[in-house]
Amino acid sequence: MRQRHWFIVPMLAAIAVGCGGGGGDSYGSGPNNSGSTGSTTTSITVKNNAFDPSATTVPVGSTVSWTWAQGAAAHNVTFDDGQKSPNQSTGGYTRLFSTAGSYPYHCTNHPGMNGTITVQ
Repeated sequence: MRQRHWFIVPMLAAIAVGCGGGGGDSYGSGPNNSGSTGSTTTSITVKNNAFDPSATTVPVGSTVSWTWAQGAAAHNVTFDDGQKSPNQSTGGYTRLFSTAGSYPYHCTNHPGMNGTITVQ
């Protein structure tokens, strides 16, 4: 009977290690917590020749808002799919994203002023 114990103890140890346990945090898991997508905000500031943040990831059904910072020059939010805001230096613009995908946008007044909304 004692000969079987040498097999059971290592087997139990292997099972305990295989289960992992540890509890820890789950950083990097899930569609909006991968670390590579950056922001998950639905509020973007339009300021001197930049969108802040320039890239964000939101769930399907989200409304994203752009707000012009005080003193900003005239900018617009123009999407590659044709939707756009007016040229403005104050105020805001919102868009509802009801379909998953990547939505690149830019300001037609300022080359290099670009952003992307990723909808998951």
